[in-house]
Amino acid sequence: MHWFFALTEDSTAFREYADMIMVAVHTARKFTSLVSHCLYDGGDSDFTQWLTQHDVRIIRHRSFLRDDLAELGRRKNNPHFAAALSGAFSRVELPGLMASSDGATRVLYTDCDVIFLGEVVPELEANPCEYFAVAPEGQQDDYVNMNTGVMQMNTERLRESLSESRKYIRQNLAELERESWDEAAYRWFYRDSNGPLWDRLRPELNWKPYWGWNPQARIIHFHGPKPYQRSCLDSVFPELKYLTSGSYYELCEQWSELLAAASIH
Repeated sequence: MHWFFALTEDSTAFREYADMIMVAVHTARKFTSLVSHCLYDGGDSDFTQWLTQHDVRIIRHRSFLRDDLAELGRRKNNPHFAAALSGAFSRVELPGLMASSDGATRVLYTDCDVIFLGEVVPELEANPCEYFAVAPEGQQDDYVNMNTGVMQMNTERLRESLSESRKYIRQNLAELERESWDEAAYRWFYRDSNGPLWDRLRPELNWKPYWGWNPQARIIHFHGPKPYQRSCLDSVFPELKYLTSGSYYELCEQWSELLAAASIH
């Protein structure tokens, strides 16, 4: 199964997110049979060299929203908008990019801030996925307020609505800011009069550190505070402190060990 993630080189936290990708790739190679792909908006660097050396296919791609986000950033006096957010919206275009691939219809997309702890492919292949499948965000039984940090995508079905979804996002871009940007786009667009159109993934495929330790978790997702932020939460990111309960600090230590291992392999 193909696995995709995205990064933009001129984002302000590029190096920190590159480190998170290194951990994600290292653990995916160690524990899963996923085939790794990076949607990358940037030039050649030691990071892209590392990706190539670790069998990650680099797909050069710039989000269709890059200019729109830049204009929104200008209106908000925030010059970092486009670089910070365009990568997150790259997942929207993945069904179109897959049209020229090897014919695979089911793929996995994740944010950069994940750790794989076990094989996921057999479960994903057996999981219902009409459009896409996701796990809950804050509460483990709340599939209405889902999280797109780990998404199984049926690219064939999503491609059918790609043009309309892109149009919808562009028209509602300013409003999407109120509810988590690209995540809000999926929550708002893919529903009908009966409710959400997405299928479900087990929480163990998108396990949050603040839920505590779970030996059955297969993908850890650092939703909220990232590992690199743990030393400055009080001084710089106090609004994220409430999400550091459970196993956050223990998993950060594990993440640091994995980064060290990824850096020497």
